[in-house]
Amino acid sequence: MSGVKLNRTLGFWAAYSASVGLVVSGTAMVSLGNGYGVGGPAFSIIAFFALIVILCVALSYSELAAMIPGAGMIGEYTTPALGKLAAMFAVLAGYIVLVGTDGGTNMIVGGQSIETLTGIPWVLAVMIILVALVAVNMAGVGVFGKVQTILALGMMGLLGLIGLWGMTGIGLHSQLPVQPPFSTMSWGDQFKTLGAAIWLFIGMEFVAPLAEEVKRPGRTIPMAMIFGCLTIWLVDLFFGLGITKYIKLDDLAASTIPHVAGAEAMLGRAGLILMGVVSILAAITTCDTYLMAIPRMLYGLSKEGLMPKCFSYLHPRTRTPWYGILFVTALISIVLVYAGLNNANIGFITTMINVACATWLMSYIIAQVNVIVLRRKYPNQHRPFRTPLYPLPQIVGILACIYMIYTLYVNPTVLKISLVTIALILIFAISYLKVTGQKLFTPVPLDQVYRGIQSRSESDGLAVTGSEQDPNSQITA
Repeated sequence: MSGVKLNRTLGFWAAYSASVGLVVSGTAMVSLGNGYGVGGPAFSIIAFFALIVILCVALSYSELAAMIPGAGMIGEYTTPALGKLAAMFAVLAGYIVLVGTDGGTNMIVGGQSIETLTGIPWVLAVMIILVALVAVNMAGVGVFGKVQTILALGMMGLLGLIGLWGMTGIGLHSQLPVQPPFSTMSWGDQFKTLGAAIWLFIGMEFVAPLAEEVKRPGRTIPMAMIFGCLTIWLVDLFFGLGITKYIKLDDLAASTIPHVAGAEAMLGRAGLILMGVVSILAAITTCDTYLMAIPRMLYGLSKEGLMPKCFSYLHPRTRTPWYGILFVTALISIVLVYAGLNNANIGFITTMINVACATWLMSYIIAQVNVIVLRRKYPNQHRPFRTPLYPLPQIVGILACIYMIYTLYVNPTVLKISLVTIALILIFAISYLKVTGQKLFTPVPLDQVYRGIQSRSESDGLAVTGSEQDPNSQITA
């Protein structure tokens, strides 16, 4: 199927929906509610600092996605900068671990919301949704774009509406609790929650794997990521400040579903129904984003020889990576089966999320290092988007990510699980590269990466500037 290529059909709103589809997830809303419950309204300031950090990361991903518009995303950005081992680690640690911990968790939250509202068993509801989303993603990227745009915009609109309603108090006659203190802890302790606040935005880069299917990716992808981050912060700000006016902070902090508890305290049964709908939409868009993005990362890596060849298969009619979609479905299903058999508690779920967050931040560090390395190796290379104030955003982003990883690893359980996970990833990556006869640390010439992208996508014009061409990178046709 070497002649089958990805289909370039998506515009800005589909790209924007992919960028925010994972960010406003069930676990992100839990982090939002708990953050305001633990820190009070002052958490808004911590969320703003998290916004600054994630914008630094978004600028790096924007430059990389515009310069190297490949479906392999972080994998293809890393091979010409740091080599194949770092590329495999960035994808497996940053994204496969995430799907294995967060994908099923979000579906559980959505399924339980359906059960609360309708009485339908959550397991049955989740399986129906999962099968439907698999069918949508196998049908083609055009179908994904339409479905994801409607769901993501509807979810964002509902969340923002509930928040604004609570902030204004128009038509609300609930007995308000005592006005909460602005901050419940010292600012030193507040900043230790930055790692939790970053989870409000993490995943905004999931539009990047669509680079081979987005129209004008050099412009569309940066706009989608940056606009997505800003709107997420604004909606979260409205919602967080709104619910703290109607529920005691201690109750908010103690709840396993604080976003639902806050909405119910504000609007009663109507709030429960509205937030239940938001939770369901969040579960669907999160799962949909995983099924869209991860298979395309695996596709890009497989085409470059960094993953088994089956992941590079595209269905000849729909031009979608079916094996990758089925692999992601299996990862999500493992968590669903485990939860169904063992009734995993919130402590287990939170630990898994922290493990995923820490390894994901490592992937962010690699992305920002890539920008610096590629600027040095290819200083005059055409970049449709260039990071403003370079290299300040990269330096700020790297230091902030290191700090947040440190705050997450203070928990010894998270540290132990992460070390085991990282060791397994490195063992697999090193073994695979050795068995396939590939070098671990030698960067791949940029023109070789470009030729790989051109061979499988509906795009032209990718070329290394003549003066920067690596003399060892010539490829015989």
